[in-house]
Amino acid sequence: MKKLFVMLIVLFVAYLGIQFIFYLFSKGQDNVYEIKSEGTTFEVKEVSNFTTNTNNYSYTVTVDEKTFWFEISHDYGKTSQVLTDIYYDEDSNCILPIFKDNLILLDVICLKDNIYQFYHNIKGQNSDIDQFVSEISQYNISQFSDNAESSLIEQLNVYKDNLITNHYIGFNNYKGVYIVSGNINSSVYNISLFNNDVYKQDLGQFVNQYYVVPDYNQKHEFNEINVVDLVNLNIFNITSDRAISFDSYIQGVVDSKIYLYDKDNKIQYEIDPVNKAVVVYSTNEIKYYDGSWTTMTIAEANEEKKFITETNDYIDSQFERIDKVGHYYYLYKKVGNKYEVYRMRVEDKQGLTYLFDTKAIDSIFYVNNYIYFVNGNIIQVYNDIFGVKNVIGYQELEFNKDINLYVYSSLR
Repeated sequence: MKKLFVMLIVLFVAYLGIQFIFYLFSKGQDNVYEIKSEGTTFEVKEVSNFTTNTNNYSYTVTVDEKTFWFEISHDYGKTSQVLTDIYYDEDSNCILPIFKDNLILLDVICLKDNIYQFYHNIKGQNSDIDQFVSEISQYNISQFSDNAESSLIEQLNVYKDNLITNHYIGFNNYKGVYIVSGNINSSVYNISLFNNDVYKQDLGQFVNQYYVVPDYNQKHEFNEINVVDLVNLNIFNITSDRAISFDSYIQGVVDSKIYLYDKDNKIQYEIDPVNKAVVVYSTNEIKYYDGSWTTMTIAEANEEKKFITETNDYIDSQFERIDKVGHYYYLYKKVGNKYEVYRMRVEDKQGLTYLFDTKAIDSIFYVNNYIYFVNGNIIQVYNDIFGVKNVIGYQELEFNKDINLYVYSSLR
C-alpha cells in the first residue's frame, strides 16, 4: 500500500511537471466555449497566440445567426478563455466584450451592411446605439477620446501622454533626424548631422533601431555613412573603401542589410549597420531580391528596379492602397478629400472593419498592433484599445513629403 501511495505521488508530481512545461512552452491554443449573459447565449471561438512580449487573442462570437469578429492584445500570462462577459443589443447589432479582470480592451462593436464599426466613430449617429451604450455602467467613452495636450520641445509639439512605452519614433529633418520616445528623459532628441539643410535625404534608410544616411556634407560622392542609434541615442560612422556617387538609390532592405546601387559607377553595395560594414556586393550581375535572390541587368538596375520584400495577393479597385501586414489587410478608400481606413482578415477576406480617417496615405508605418500615420501636420497613432491619438505636431510634415516616418519597438 505504501509503495502504491508513493507511486501515485510520483505520478501526480510528474503530471504537474508536464503541465508546467506545457504552460511554459505553449505558443497558444484554440478554445470553444459559451458565455451566457442576460438570457442570451454566445458561442465563442478563441484562438490565442503567445509570443515573447505580446499575447494575442482572436475571437469569433456567434449570436442570433450573427457573427462578430475581433482581436485583442493583452498580457494575461498564458491564460485562455479571457473573454468573460458580453453586452449585446439585438436591435442595433452591437456588442461590448468584457475581458478578464473586468477590462474593456476595445470599443463597442456594431455590425452594419457587413462592416464592423467601433462606437467612437459613430457616436451620435444612432439614438438606439447611444442609448445602449449609456446603459453600460462600466463603459467610459473617454477611453477612446484624445484629450492630451502638447508640449513644445525642439520645434515639435509633443503629446507626451500619448507616447507608447518602448516605441522610438524617428523621422528626418533638414539637418539630421528627430527621435521621439517616452523612454527618453526629454521625450525628444534632435540629432544634427549636416552643416547645411538637406531637403531630400533620398539615401537615408531606417533599419531595425538605426537611421543610416550618407554624409551629405560631402559633395557629389561620399565614403562616410552616418548611423544613428534610435535607442541609445549615439552616432557612429561606417567608412567605404570606395567613393559612392550621390547618384545612387536604395534598392531595399533584406535581413537588416541595406542594398544600394551606384548608378554612376554601376556598383551594388551592401551596408550592414549591425556589423558596421559596407562592402561591394556586385559589379557585373546585379543581385535582385523578390523573396529569393536572383539577378538583374545593369539596365534594370539603372532604371531603379527596387526589391520586392512583401507581396500583396489581394486587389480591389475601390481602394487606393492595400497593405498586407501579418494576418491583416489594411485598405485605404478615397472618399471626398479624405481616406477611410479599413482592416480585413487575410485568411478568409472577412471581418471588414472601419478604423479611422486620414487626409493622406503617403507616410504610414505599422509596428506590432499600432498604426502610425501622418495626417496633415500631425503624426497620429491608432490602436483598437484607444482609437486615434495625436503623437507629434510638426509643421513641415504637411509640406515636405520626403520626410520618412519610422517607429522602432524594443518589444519584439
